[in-house]
Amino acid sequence: MPTGKIKWVSQQMGAGFIRSDEGKNVFFRLSAIRSSEMKTIRRGQCVSFDIVENLKSISPTAASVKTSDTMDD
Repeated sequence: MPTGKIKWVSQQMGAGFIRSDEGKNVFFRLSAIRSSEMKTIRRGQCVSFDIVENLKSISPTAASVKTSDTMDD
């Protein structure tokens, strides 16, 4: 499972970007984050995620985003 850090997040827009450890920007929607973690997601936070195919986006899209607190779950 790839890992990275939250680069940017907007609660109002319901989305953000992760900077992967490989240096790629990965788009994510807040709906991809466990509901209990949405309130605590912040810039610079370490996360793990899965990549899903998204033909409408020029950047990879993340699914099943987990914060460092829940990576072992």
